[in-house]
Amino acid sequence: MIAELSRWVLAQCPNARDLTQGELSLYEAKDPIHGWVVPFEHQADRFDLQVVLLQDFPWTKPRVYCTEKFRFMQYPHIEKDGAFCLYPPGTEHNPLNPKGLIWDAIKEATRLIVASYDDAFISDFADEFDSYWSKTDGGKNIVSLLSPGGPSRRVSLWCSTGDYYLADDHTALESWLRNRFPGNKKDYKFNTATHIALNRPILPSEYPRSGAEILRSLRELAPESVELLEDAAVTADDKFTVSFEGRTDDGPVFFAVEVVPPVKQGMKAGRRPDMVQKGFRPGKVPTHIRMQRLFGGNKVERHETMRADPSWIHGRDTPTVAPLFDKRVLMIGAGSLGSEVALLLAKTGVGSITLVDPELLDYPNVGRHMLGVTQVRTFKAKSLAEKLAGDFPHMRSIQYFSEDWQSLYGIRPEIFHNTDLIVSTVGSWVAEGRLNQVARNEADFPPVIYGWAEPFSVAGHAVLIGSNGPCFACGMDHLGKALQTVCEWDTETTRKQPHCGASFQPYGPVSLSGVASLVAKTSTKALLGEVHSGTETVYWASKEEIAEQGGCFTSDFASCFSDVPEFGGTRKFEWRQKEDCAFCAGA
Repeated sequence: MIAELSRWVLAQCPNARDLTQGELSLYEAKDPIHGWVVPFEHQADRFDLQVVLLQDFPWTKPRVYCTEKFRFMQYPHIEKDGAFCLYPPGTEHNPLNPKGLIWDAIKEATRLIVASYDDAFISDFADEFDSYWSKTDGGKNIVSLLSPGGPSRRVSLWCSTGDYYLADDHTALESWLRNRFPGNKKDYKFNTATHIALNRPILPSEYPRSGAEILRSLRELAPESVELLEDAAVTADDKFTVSFEGRTDDGPVFFAVEVVPPVKQGMKAGRRPDMVQKGFRPGKVPTHIRMQRLFGGNKVERHETMRADPSWIHGRDTPTVAPLFDKRVLMIGAGSLGSEVALLLAKTGVGSITLVDPELLDYPNVGRHMLGVTQVRTFKAKSLAEKLAGDFPHMRSIQYFSEDWQSLYGIRPEIFHNTDLIVSTVGSWVAEGRLNQVARNEADFPPVIYGWAEPFSVAGHAVLIGSNGPCFACGMDHLGKALQTVCEWDTETTRKQPHCGASFQPYGPVSLSGVASLVAKTSTKALLGEVHSGTETVYWASKEEIAEQGGCFTSDFASCFSDVPEFGGTRKFEWRQKEDCAFCAGA
């Protein structure tokens, strides 16, 4: 194949030639198998493109180089090894068209060369900042919890032996660290860093190599922040960290540097004088002299910033994250359904979750619960809260109460009133009927979503009940059985256990995931005001899956469709008020 491709390339590009073995050896680290030099001219300038095929070609794309002019950090869209970055990461290609792959690579490389003649081309560095900024030797990774889009400000810093951690204040940073490292009982010692909001990211030519270059960039890109940096310099006797945020059309970019105080060269570390303090009594160095010494020719270390703030984690700066992060949800029930809903809500970005459940986790729970064997014989609410806190340490609040909700409400009713939404997944009429009664009678009681699964989890329901309109009992009989169901069964759907009166509903985690997703999605829509009170959302699996479990659609459910719903789906229904409802008396 290579010989045929070579003839084809040389025919398409008459001035091209094969790469020699010596030239090919320059790309040895990439495991090349063949390549060509393809000349290209633009505005009287000549460029020799090196088109290189790698060992796995055509399953890997060709790489194109023009290293005599286009080098990493000098032009955008150049990778660290000097190859043109021709396609976005993850771009698929057709390995059955090797000639097309080669020709597309050559065309795309020439397009970038032509584009480089436009001054605006350099601005691509800003849009792809993270591809080019890299830490120097000795630089750290910074885990940033900073809220994007804010002003320049003083922020909180904690330095571990490995990484640095930044947050908007000491309280937020300590909460995150306590959640993230629950076994660490020591007191954290925080420092103060400076966060500077720039009007754009800096270009590679502006990357600071000294304290003076930081100050020069600041005077150009954020002059109002110079005073903030001066305030930070007043108390800086050792290294101090400056974090930056640059805004692009595609969102913010974060990066950081650490300013190393000037040192007297040629002396051992323990005997070096304090070059910032030198000549002045402690604390008496004038600000302008301190700035000159800290922001002179002294070394600067670059740090890479890894965003871990809620806006980034829960949707990469999508607009729904911020309003959800301010919301509070009270979960009644942390069983198989409740635990999965709680996890989905935390992943979605709900900032505060309180879990209420009196039960211990047991071995039969493990197969369909978010917790595992290591949490057996622990309270579900406690262990689930600890898991969520560890997995999402940035959350505003994770609380738990290992008792039934009725007892908790009797002594702490404010926990129920000081929330935006209650989600109940306990599936017990004694518990949920009582909750419905309290919600109907108590003033300013928050809205409640009741979520439950039908047998085998092949269908599920989530209904939002508010203070007005129908109550939860309007859709239930006197024993708490739903009046309208998706499925009906010819045989008993519960299985008995070998001790007095015990039975259980068989279902697995895969089928349950559809119901959990329904309840979680309905909950987030309710928090965002996208679903109104008295709305029931129903999920069902395919007709085939329901039949496999020995069920079928009820006639009432099937009558809602012009054709029998062969496949799974969701649909909204109105939760109708019952005239003889004992809870709301037909109100």
